[in-house]
Amino acid sequence: LLLFYTYAPTPMSKHRQTEAVRFSLNSLKKNNLTGRLRIAREGYNGTLTGSKKGVRAFTASLEMFDCATFGNQRVDFKYVDGLPHNQALKGLKCWPVTEIVTYGFDPRDAPLDAGGHHLSPQVFHAALTDPDAVVVDVRNFNETIIGRFAPAAGAQVLDPGMRRSTEFPRWIAQNREKLTGKKVLLYCTGGVRCERASAFMGSQGIKNIFQLEGGVHRYLEHFNEGGGHWIGKNYTFDKRFSHGAVGGEVISRCTHCGNPWGRYQAQAKCTACGIEVLLCRSCQRLAKSSVKTTLRCPLCQCS
Repeated sequence: LLLFYTYAPTPMSKHRQTEAVRFSLNSLKKNNLTGRLRIAREGYNGTLTGSKKGVRAFTASLEMFDCATFGNQRVDFKYVDGLPHNQALKGLKCWPVTEIVTYGFDPRDAPLDAGGHHLSPQVFHAALTDPDAVVVDVRNFNETIIGRFAPAAGAQVLDPGMRRSTEFPRWIAQNREKLTGKKVLLYCTGGVRCERASAFMGSQGIKNIFQLEGGVHRYLEHFNEGGGHWIGKNYTFDKRFSHGAVGGEVISRCTHCGNPWGRYQAQAKCTACGIEVLLCRSCQRLAKSSVKTTLRCPLCQCS
């Protein structure tokens, strides 16, 4: 498994973006990779699977094609070796997009140089115990419900409860006073959503912003035994569905029966808002008419 994102030092021209898509697609096919690679003029965002050799041959080809973006170890390629064959992604899609993460505002209004300072997992771990800090989870609600940071003491954790990233600007406008004068700690799955989120906050005049380098993925690599300040599972956009620390507990529950469950593999949706919901294996076996037509996510249950 290969997970990566990067922003180009300078935005690509439209022609260069087209070249990048063509080159990447050819290299992906040559090395027998599957999955998804989004390429915007601002950068790349990929979730791919293949053999250990094929994955590394692909990343090496990117360094040769675009040294300014990928050279000198500028990109944090996250490799997960030994992935079971049944967790390989099906098909291959490499396509041009406007943004590598969509927040619904003009990226020019949130330049990356206005973003937060990157903290290593170890430093972020220590910062979570700071009583003058607030932690903002910039993932969507269906992700936060199965796993999140929960320090026993110290920073206050804020969950925006977003169904999609485009709700983030409104949440900032409504909760600005909770962030003013605080050390603001941001985190997401792998780091990419924090880049533009922190830049947007900086452009809105919010100060003292920090973000977890490499996201929860890198944090759990460093705190694999016990999970540190993390509880539950980390939602993933691949066939693992989620992963966690050794011995980590399931903190979420099936939407239908209420039994502990932490895997989103049933393709079940909230009938009110459409967000993904948890459905355990036992409830998946029940007739669809009696289960999937009545599911409501916790956000809709509370509204």
